[in-house]
Parts: sequence; structure tokens; C-alpha cells
Amino acid sequence: MANGTDVSEPSYVIVNKQLQDVIRLQHTAVARLKAKMSRKDDRVPREEYEKLIRELEEEKLEHVKTKAKLASESERLQFALGEIDILNKQLQREKLSFENAFGQVKSRAFEETQEKMQFQTKCQAMEELCSKQDDILTTKDAKIKELKLRLVRQKEIHQQQLSDLDIHRQQEQYINYNTQKSQDKGKRTRQKRVSFR
Repeated sequence: MANGTDVSEPSYVIVNKQLQDVIRLQHTAVARLKAKMSRKDDRVPREEYEKLIRELEEEKLEHVKTKAKLASESERLQFALGEIDILNKQLQREKLSFENAFGQVKSRAFEETQEKMQFQTKCQAMEELCSKQDDILTTKDAKIKELKLRLVRQKEIHQQQLSDLDIHRQQEQYINYNTQKSQDKGKRTRQKRVSFR
């Protein structure tokens, strides 16, 4: 049997090679036995026969051991394949879970980006509106100041007019008083003249 094996080879490959070696040796032993038996003299030395029998028994024993080892290695291989299958399924689940989580995060990020853009657009519109309202308020404030100045001027003019009217009224009263006084004095003078007659 071949005893030299590559340690880097999988165990089931090693077992398979050993099994092939056992089968090959068995075939060789059987062929040798048949060759001996087919000789013309049909005589086989007892020692050679016993040797062949021992070799055959040893090969059978090795074959049984190899089969047992093969069964053990096959069982280990099946267990390893089962573990690999479990790990592959777990990896697939984790991959799907990751893809779902990543998809949700990506979707949430997209939604937040859209909301941010909408918020920025609203803020920009509000800033423009505030700027326009500031301009309007500035214009109205300037108009209010102008109107206040006009009201102050009108009030001053009105006060001046009232003052002028008051002076004019006083002048008229004074003139009327003097005129009335003169008229009364003239009447008294005429009455005196009439009484002296």
C-alpha cells in the first residue's frame, strides 16, 4: 500500500487513495494465486500459499480499517458540509438583513435629504419674503416719518393761522369798540344840543 500522502490533501482524498491501493493489492494477490494454481503441475508450495493467505487476510483487515476510516471521514465530511450549509444559510440571512437595513438607511437618508432640500427651499422663500417685507416696512416707515413732518408743519401753520385769526378778531373787536364808542359819544352830543334849544 502507498504510505506517502500529502498532508495538504483533504482526508477523504487520502482515504480514497488508500482504498484504491488496498483493492489493487488484493487484485494482485488473487492474480498471483490464480497464476500459481494454473501451473501444469498444479502444485503450490504450502509456505507460499500460507504467505498469500496471510497477505490476503492482512489486506482484508486493512480494507476493513480503511472502510471504517472512510466511514468516519465521510461522517466528519457530512458534518462539516452540514456546518458549512448552516453557515451559508446564516450568512445569507445576515446578508439579507444587512441589505434590508442598508436599504432602510438609504431610503431614510434619501427622505431626510429631500426634507432638508424642501426645508432649505422654504427657508429661502421665507428669507426672500422677510427681505421684501423689510423693504416694505422701510418704505412705510419713511412715509410715516414724512407724514409726521407734514403734520408738524401743518400744525405749525394751523397754530399760526389761529394766532393770526385771534389777532384779527381782537383787532376787529377793538375797531368795533372804538366805532361804537364814537357813535355813542356822537349821539350824546346831539342830544345835548337838542336839549339846549
